[in-house]
Amino acid sequence: MSFPGCTIRGGFQLLSWVLLPMLSPGVVQLAFHEGEIIFGEQRLPAESIMFDQLVREVAAAGIGTIIFRAGLSAPELRNALALLSADSVEVIRAGGLDALLSSCDAPHIFVGEVHVVEDTIDHGEGSVEALASYNDAVSLVHEVDRLLAANRTVSGSRIKGAVRGLVDNVLENEKATLQLSSLKKADEYTYYHSANVSILSIALGSRISDDRRFLTSLGTSSLMHDIGKLSVDPRVLNKPGALSPEEWALIRRHPVRGAEMAALTPGVDRAAVVAILEHHMRYDLEGYPKRVPARPQHLASRIVAIADTYDAMTSHRAYSAPRVQDEAMGIIAKIAGTGLDPDLSRLFIRLMGIYPPRSVVRLSSAEIGIVLSAGEYDPALPNVRVVADATGKIIEPHDVDLATAEGLSVAGCLDASTLNIAVEDFL
Repeated sequence: MSFPGCTIRGGFQLLSWVLLPMLSPGVVQLAFHEGEIIFGEQRLPAESIMFDQLVREVAAAGIGTIIFRAGLSAPELRNALALLSADSVEVIRAGGLDALLSSCDAPHIFVGEVHVVEDTIDHGEGSVEALASYNDAVSLVHEVDRLLAANRTVSGSRIKGAVRGLVDNVLENEKATLQLSSLKKADEYTYYHSANVSILSIALGSRISDDRRFLTSLGTSSLMHDIGKLSVDPRVLNKPGALSPEEWALIRRHPVRGAEMAALTPGVDRAAVVAILEHHMRYDLEGYPKRVPARPQHLASRIVAIADTYDAMTSHRAYSAPRVQDEAMGIIAKIAGTGLDPDLSRLFIRLMGIYPPRSVVRLSSAEIGIVLSAGEYDPALPNVRVVADATGKIIEPHDVDLATAEGLSVAGCLDASTLNIAVEDFL
């Protein structure tokens, strides 16, 4: 991480004087988001204006959050904030930001970086808010990874804040948020996969209940469902060939490890811990871990299992190429009743459609289009943006609701990577 230099130094010192009287005995998070300072869950508009230069410099430096833990003293805070103003040469010489903080004996302070998803989504109603909450979820999983490496625990309020943003956007901007759920980044699979599974789980859960406590718990378990994998050697996780029995045993242990880690995280409720433990158990209980005596999966576990299965199948992994979306939906339908809950699988297919959002499809007219959203009444008849003619030539895009377009249907999904079409250019 590089820092822009001395312009931060005075700002951090002044900010520390402003915030010191506000510190409580518990865990507090200071965040810098969209030009504002957020202290805990409280926005500080006056301070954001007062420290406008600092906020911009911090954003440029890549600092997203600063977490203050119980036991923090005033001298520790001042010393740590002074170090945050170090220039890039000092940071590199110290071996990185974590090493720099360790050198000043600041065990009660953690600094998280900003991780931003490329803005490729249509800026229609709700899309900006949806993208912001998605970015926050991805950043949180990065943060959890960094904290685990340092034997630290993420703040419960930090998790709830990120999940609450996802819940709000799924309930208020479902179409825009579901479009985001297909974003991928191969070299950061776990982080993006976690955010995608959370969005899909909350959306499916909202078809059952609009109770925000249930959806927040569901969003927490789905966002953290794979945290157990963060403790597995990346060489095992990303191994392109077959796993040895010992390596497979490590992978199979990740739900147990994840549940143990979640149980030790303040603010994560019991239902979320159970769903993390059970998301690979399968509907027929033939998965892992085995439970003795056997008992049905929790409702949340069955929801997360479906979202996890779909996103994993449509993502590029070291040992598996992504499947096209309609093929993945066909597999979900096929294993409904054995691997997955049949009723929830039907709800999921109705939610996403046979051709989910951002799928590249060939129409019965041979034209090529991009799915915008599932059809309201028929999962096989989505809303499509036609972007190329029958010869593959790019045309002026136009939207078609296949439910009302007489004689027009989807012939099947196409692999976007084999076409000269960048989906994000048309959304």
